[in-house]
Amino acid sequence: RLTAEPMERAERDRFFEIVTEKGFVDNYTGIRISSNGTRFYIVNATVWNLVDDEGKYQGQAASFKEYKFI
Repeated sequence: RLTAEPMERAERDRFFEIVTEKGFVDNYTGIRISSNGTRFYIVNATVWNLVDDEGKYQGQAASFKEYKFI
């Protein structure tokens, strides 16, 4: 939750609801905040649900090649 800027958190929450429903979303682009507070822009990320061997939802993951520090 804290990886998004405060004014973007509601949008981030809606986005992750879509990922949860569909299983994944690709071509996601947005601004995020690293654990040390550095802002960066990710481009064309794929975000997907993580499930364990029993099919139980465990969270979400993202992969992206392109990012730019702001």
